[in-house]
Amino acid sequence: MIEIAGTTTLVGLLGWPTAHSLSPRLHNAGFARLGLDWAYVPLPTPPEALDDAVRGIAAAGFAGANVTIPHKQAVIEHCDDLDEVAERAGSVNTLVVADGRVLGSSTDGAAVTDQIEAHGRSALVLGTGGAARAVVDALRHVGADVVVKGRRDAGWPPSSDGFDVLVNATPVRDDVPVSPHPGQQVVDLAYNADGSETALVAAAHAVGCDIVVDGLDVLLFQGVASFERWTGIPAPIQTMRDALRGLERPA
Repeated sequence: MIEIAGTTTLVGLLGWPTAHSLSPRLHNAGFARLGLDWAYVPLPTPPEALDDAVRGIAAAGFAGANVTIPHKQAVIEHCDDLDEVAERAGSVNTLVVADGRVLGSSTDGAAVTDQIEAHGRSALVLGTGGAARAVVDALRHVGADVVVKGRRDAGWPPSSDGFDVLVNATPVRDDVPVSPHPGQQVVDLAYNADGSETALVAAAHAVGCDIVVDGLDVLLFQGVASFERWTGIPAPIQTMRDALRGLERPA
C-alpha cells in the first residue's frame, strides 16, 4: 500500500471521470518496485475546472500529471510550454512541472508506433479525439500513409480493405467498429479493465492478423514514458505490466 507523507512526491491524473482508470495501479506499482517515495492519485476534473486544476498541481508542488478524456486537446492552452511532439500532434497526455512551469508532452503516439511496423505502410485510424491525433501524428512521423475516420463521418463504418494497419482510437470496445482482415496489424486503444479481450482484439486474433496490440499494452507504454519523464530513471516495465494485468511476481 502506498503511504503518503509530507515527503511524498505527487503525480496525478486529470480527467472526467477518472474512477475507471488503471493508471494509479500502473504507476504506484512502479514507484513501489523502485522504493520511490512517490504516489499517483486520480484528480477528477470537470472541463470548467481544468485551468484551476493545472495551476493547482503546479502550485501544490506536483511533479506532473497525466491527462485523459476529455482534456487532451483543451489542456494545451493551459500549458506554459509544449514539446515538439505535443505541438505537432495538437494533443497532450503528460504534464511535467518544473520551477512552477507546466510542460505539455504526448506519449500516446509512440506507445502505438513502437509496437508495430508502420514505415511505408497504409494505416486507417478510427477516431478524431486527442489520442487519435497523437497516433496519427506518430504514424505519419514514422512514414506511414494515414487515413482518419470518425464515427460522425458520412459512410461510417469504413472498410479496412487495402490498409496494412488498423488502429481503433475510439472508446468502442464491446463491438467491432471495423472488421480486421488477415495479415493486418491491429491496435486497439480501448481496453477492458479485467484484461479480457475487446471485441476488435478478439476478431483480429480470430482472423490471423500479423500483429495485435491491445489497449493495456498501449496504456503500459504511454505510462512508462510518462514515468520516466517525471522521475528521470528507467521504469520497471515488467512490474508495471503485471500490475495492469492483475498479476503478482516475487520481489
